[in-house]
Parts: sequence; C-alpha cells; structure tokens
Amino acid sequence: MRLRDFKTTSTRAASAMNVETLTRIIMDKMPDIGKWQRDFMIHLMPLLLTIRGRHNFENLSRYGNFNEATYRIRYEKDFDFLSFNKQLIRFLPKEERIIAFDPSYLPKSGKHTPGTSYFWSGCANATRYGLEISGFASVGVESRTAMHLFAKQTIGQEKYVSLLDYYASVVVDQADRLKAVSDILVADGYFWRRPFVDTVAQVDFTLISKLPSNAVLQYPCVGPRPKRRGRPSKYQGRVDRLHLDAAHFTPCLQEDHWTAYQGKVYVKALDRLVKCVIIHITKKDGSIRTEAVFATDPTMDGAKVLEYYRLRFQIEFLYRDAKQHTGLTECQARSEQKIHTHINASLTAVALAKAVHCWPYTGQRRKVFSLSSIKTQYFNQHLLHRFFTEFGIAPETHQNSPQYQTLYSYGCIAA
Repeated sequence: MRLRDFKTTSTRAASAMNVETLTRIIMDKMPDIGKWQRDFMIHLMPLLLTIRGRHNFENLSRYGNFNEATYRIRYEKDFDFLSFNKQLIRFLPKEERIIAFDPSYLPKSGKHTPGTSYFWSGCANATRYGLEISGFASVGVESRTAMHLFAKQTIGQEKYVSLLDYYASVVVDQADRLKAVSDILVADGYFWRRPFVDTVAQVDFTLISKLPSNAVLQYPCVGPRPKRRGRPSKYQGRVDRLHLDAAHFTPCLQEDHWTAYQGKVYVKALDRLVKCVIIHITKKDGSIRTEAVFATDPTMDGAKVLEYYRLRFQIEFLYRDAKQHTGLTECQARSEQKIHTHINASLTAVALAKAVHCWPYTGQRRKVFSLSSIKTQYFNQHLLHRFFTEFGIAPETHQNSPQYQTLYSYGCIAA
C-alpha cells in the first residue's frame, strides 16, 4: 500500500489517513521491533502533533495515555529512526532524491547535560552555549521537500583532530545505509574543506558544496602538449571568475539577473579536479558578483549541480518546523539516549505530517502545507474524542457529519 493510493480531500483527512495510521503501516514493515515499542511509537507520533505547550515528559503525560515515568523509560530505549524514515520515503511518490546534511544549534542550559558546549548559531550569527545536532534529510528533486532521515547529537568531537573530521565520521558511520536513498550529499559552504571532502569521497559519495571567494581555481591543460624537457604541465592559468575562458566554461543556466557557467577546474586547496559552476549575478548598480558551487564528480551536469545545491536549504525548513511545532528545542532530559530519541522523534513527526497532509497522493503536485493548521486539527480531533469518551457518545455516528468537520478544522489558518 502506498500513500499516494489514498485519494482523499483535506476535509476527510482525519477519517481516511492520519499520522497514527501511517505510523502503524510503517511499523508493520519493521518486524524486528517489539510490540511494546511498536505501540509506543504509534502513540507518540500523533501525540507530538497534538499537545499544546512545551514538549516535555510532564506535558506528554497530560495529553497521552501513560504517566510521566513511562515516557521517560520509553525514551531511554533505542529506536532505529533511520530505517523508519527510509520506509516512510517508500510510501511517497517515486522521484529522484538527494541527501542534505547540515548541523543545527539547539539551546540548552545547565552544565550536566552530555554534549553541551559552545556551537555556532546561524540565527544569532555567533557561538552560543547549548547542544548541536548533525542531521540528514532526503530531499525530493521534483517535490522540493525535505524528509527527515537521521540526526545525531554532536558529542565526543574532542576525540577528533577538528570538528570537520567529526562531521565526516558521522557521514562515514551511516554511509552504506544512506546510499540506499542517494549517493549525492549536499552541504553548505562550511564543508568545502579538504578533511571533509576527502573522507566523504572515500565512501563513494558525490559531494556538492560552495567554494569561498578566495579559493584558488586553475584551468586543466587541454589540447596538444608542447614538446620540451621535463614533466608536462597539468594545469594552466588561474581562473578569473569575472572573465571566464570560453574554452573551459560554457553557459548552463540563465535567468533575468544571473547567468551560470559550468566547467572542469582544479581546486588547489582540495588537490582534485571538480565540476565547477560559477554564477554571475548582476547587482542593481550594474556590477557583477560571483558565486561558485562545485561537485566532486567532474562529469556531473552543471545545471544539476546548481539545482541540487539550491535544494539543500529545504533541510532548514525541516528544522524550523520542528523547533516551532514539535518541540525540538524543548527536551528537559539529561540522558544522551533520551535526547537522541527526542530529537529524532520531533523531526520524524514533522516528516510524517508532511507525508500525510502535504501530498494529494495523485502525481507530484502538493497541497499547501501549514504545520500550524495541522497541529490545530490534531488538537481539535483529540479534544472531540475526549468529549465523546466523557459523555459516552459513539464517535462512529458523528465523524462524517458536517458539524464534526467544522469543529475539526476550527482555528486553522486559511492558506
């Protein structure tokens, strides 16, 4: 059964397919999971989209079926979120996919939580005290939507030479399982440096990233070599990004205010030949600003390189939704395993909500996605079923009524 086979409208989403139903279908595909853990995950995923306020153990017990101690105990149990989310992707419309990798800062006070340190915060544009996660997301090229795969807390990085070496080790540890989704890894401009690039290339990933403005690029030698003593030159001349050699660079994409050129160049700092896409952006004053994106596979099409790099930003929307709506930054535990479960459960709940409510299940067109409205609907549904239970009303006779659908969508934002 595939998710796109469910042809429902938004007013019938609650009765036809919801996060709980989809979670149950996916858990049935994971026979190695025990019954207790299976039932708990089926209960937890919609609960994270239901509760109001902070997503801590006490608040989970207020809205859920278990007491606070039970949630603490179950969060301490390890769960294979990567396998779960890979199963989730199989229910979506089939399309080309890439893997986006990006660390994200999480605020955390206190001195006794494992992994707390000073990390870079993009929002604050400065280092801040707290936690950091290294997240992987599968991004659909046609749908342009990120789906969570796996996240790991940045912990134990002091054992490595640099933070880049640690990030590379995270990729290597999950390389075989991630390549089942895609062998193209996209990361931002911080990861263009050699310690990360070389390690990722050794496990057969094609890395796409952004080059800084001071990176030295050289043209490879083409055509007949001059007959002279000594070893023939491998590279000739430094690349002037404003005045590109037409023998090496050709236009690959163009829009109103920018033009992209593709070519093979040697990056001196990486000591490797790469496919480079240099973009000329015309500013309002008529001057030209340049940007350079590269792929470690020199044979890759330049238009694809630029498209994939732009899709990397979709993982930021995944982090944003999880921080705003499913409590990614609100874990009050001090156990490494509980924090790991909380982080991945928060991001997975967002992915499940996208899968159920974002696609119309016919073709590649997607409905407008508002996680705020989806949370409102799940809360309304939870409250209505509480009324049914307390007043002894049979819900089956009312769920398809217009009044139920009106109350189910009460307070939703009109897209």
